[in-house]
Amino acid sequence: MKKERIVPILLIIVLAIALQTSCAVEPPPEHTRERPVLPDLSDRVVTLAPGAPYRPSVMPEEGKWPTRPLTLIVPFLPGGDTDMYARMFAPQLAEVLGQPVYVMNVDGGSGTEGAKMVRGVTNDGYTLLFYHTGNLFANVLTGTTELNYHDFDIAAIAMHCTANILVVRSDLGINTAQEFLSHIRANPGSRDVATTITGFSFKLLRLAEIAGDFQTNAVHVGGGSMMAPSILAGHTQVGYNNIALFMPYIESGEMIPLWVAAAQRNSLLSDVPTMAEIGIYSGFMGRSYFFAFPHGVDEIILQRLSDAVEQIVSDPIFVQQVFDVVGLPTYFVPFGEAHAYLSEMWNSVEGLGVYMR
Repeated sequence: MKKERIVPILLIIVLAIALQTSCAVEPPPEHTRERPVLPDLSDRVVTLAPGAPYRPSVMPEEGKWPTRPLTLIVPFLPGGDTDMYARMFAPQLAEVLGQPVYVMNVDGGSGTEGAKMVRGVTNDGYTLLFYHTGNLFANVLTGTTELNYHDFDIAAIAMHCTANILVVRSDLGINTAQEFLSHIRANPGSRDVATTITGFSFKLLRLAEIAGDFQTNAVHVGGGSMMAPSILAGHTQVGYNNIALFMPYIESGEMIPLWVAAAQRNSLLSDVPTMAEIGIYSGFMGRSYFFAFPHGVDEIILQRLSDAVEQIVSDPIFVQQVFDVVGLPTYFVPFGEAHAYLSEMWNSVEGLGVYMR
């Protein structure tokens, strides 16, 4: 397998953010660059903790949509986090909308091929995309594509995940974040990290390397579904992605979580520190999962899909299901506000492009 060595950039970013205590290395003044901060959009978002009361939405007056099955495009292989969440939503959407919802995986270009497919289909409301801002934005930042959120009609933000963790294979003899940092700083490039070059996992790794002053060897293994197999087979030793991808192997003892790339510890791994707690913080780490149609879909369809998603994420059973998988509350931004939300999110990370190429 071809391995691409990631050459460290001698830029350590000073962060003026309340959660950061200090960076691992103070950069020279001439290299100081303020990292964008995600705006507070909490006033636009519905978040429900496990056990929250059910709040059914009022669906639009019964119309002509949908009258046949829908195809939900996931732009990755089966088994990754995006595919996992899409398959959690699909049967719920089918029940609410009264028509089957079939998940179709279209891999390629770190999510780009599936997204392009949806952008190019007939805008009749029967083919939609389930994607996330992590790879969507990372692909733009790395110059892989110019395809972005404004190329679609966004129906709703359905989830927001900050549960991203760095794990190592348990037979390495590395059990803590500080042991990993000490080893990798003394032996630059000595650990191979399963990643998706140009994707969100690569962005996570790249920003952590910059902020933490260390160098690994990023290995392109494909999408999230291929990361755990690569680590377990010994092709790589480290992984950095959604907690849902690694949790089964953490529970089995095959992998050890070292840190969480989030503002707070995750309830599923309450003893695992955040990056800020170990002295490094690498900026914006969350990603929002959304439903989108090609441009030109009737607003009645967009609103109906948005209301259906809200009804699903308000269901206590579904809320608990999501919490059990990623240790996070459900998250929702409705149609009419979703596009502006993604626009503000993009503005907050657009400046990271200089660090991604």
